[in-house]
Amino acid sequence: MLRDSAGAAERLTRLLSSSRYIGELMEWIPESVAWLDAPEALRPRGAAALDEEARAIQTRHDDVKDASKAVRALRRRELLRTAMAGVLGVLTIEEVATALTEITETTIQAALRAVLRDVVPAEDDALDFAVIAMGRFGGSELGFGSDADILFVFDANGVDSQRAQTLSAKVVAQLREHLTDNRVPLELDAGLRPEGRNGPMVRSLDAYTEYYRRWSLSWEAQALLRARGVAGSHKLIDRFTTLADSVRYPAALTATELSEIKRIKARVEGERLPQGADPRRHLKLGPGTLSDVEWLVQLFQLQHAHRMPGLRTTSTLGALEAAVEGELLTEEEARLLREAWLLSSRLRSAITILTGQTSDTLPADRRLLDGIGRILGYPPRSATQVDEDYHAVTRRSRRVFEKLFYG
Repeated sequence: MLRDSAGAAERLTRLLSSSRYIGELMEWIPESVAWLDAPEALRPRGAAALDEEARAIQTRHDDVKDASKAVRALRRRELLRTAMAGVLGVLTIEEVATALTEITETTIQAALRAVLRDVVPAEDDALDFAVIAMGRFGGSELGFGSDADILFVFDANGVDSQRAQTLSAKVVAQLREHLTDNRVPLELDAGLRPEGRNGPMVRSLDAYTEYYRRWSLSWEAQALLRARGVAGSHKLIDRFTTLADSVRYPAALTATELSEIKRIKARVEGERLPQGADPRRHLKLGPGTLSDVEWLVQLFQLQHAHRMPGLRTTSTLGALEAAVEGELLTEEEARLLREAWLLSSRLRSAITILTGQTSDTLPADRRLLDGIGRILGYPPRSATQVDEDYHAVTRRSRRVFEKLFYG
């Protein structure tokens, strides 16, 4: 094929010279080279096709370990397809995020079906269990190397409550075990659950309802803004969504709650940065980057979503558009925020694709910056331009953020 297709050969050399991530996955999936001669083969296969394949895998494998191994292989293959398409310019950053989210959803759905079949005996099959996506996963905004923020919820549904809790905890443990992939890690991060990392890993829907009614803090309402059911019982997901809506779209924010949100944001900027990190180069928590844009959008949602249905979305960019329609900010302000959010997202993914390692810090090394630039479509030797563009874009975004968030 490489002999007969100059285009495929050129694309292969571009990929291998640009990306350790792609090169290592191609060693595991060498048949992927054939995609380079058929651009349509680089397009994401879509959630329905992935789900169909995952279900077919499970009909061929009765053993949960074998089924999970096959599903992990499916995930690696589709991650590689998406990475290749992203580097070659076949997909936009929004299309990459959608593809990565659908791959992750399919993986979790398939693993959960296998685990439930293995863990929950027939006499307890009335037990309902669901996985709720949070954060960038809930917003369908995943990048390469992103964790999957999640919550676990169950409903005993007639099963003895203590037994339901025990079975659900076992489901969570098995799910995390069978999704472990040392080659391309998939971290299920439940840190956004009630009480944070001190709270139980899985709760009943009644326990969530009681907690949010009595103890919910502003940051937890904020976290629920991107909650979206992705796996398990549809009935339970609908009930959890109704609960989340009652918390995340309050009729009003008190002055105390507003001050608390602003105080937490300022504390996050000062305390969550890695020790010694330059905040101006941190793509997630730095000034004008992902955190600033997302916190501003989420503040608009907490304040106005009860009267502006367009703000009731888990998508950051979708909510940003709704905020413009609701005249909460101007089109120019939204453009500057969107530009910074997209560039920060692209840079985070480009770092993972280039190095095979996840990092939230824009490197100062010019060789690495040049490699990142080539992945983003800059001409060779554009390290300085990448650096200058990033700082200019985030500086303008920060000015908008400070005016609207703290003003």
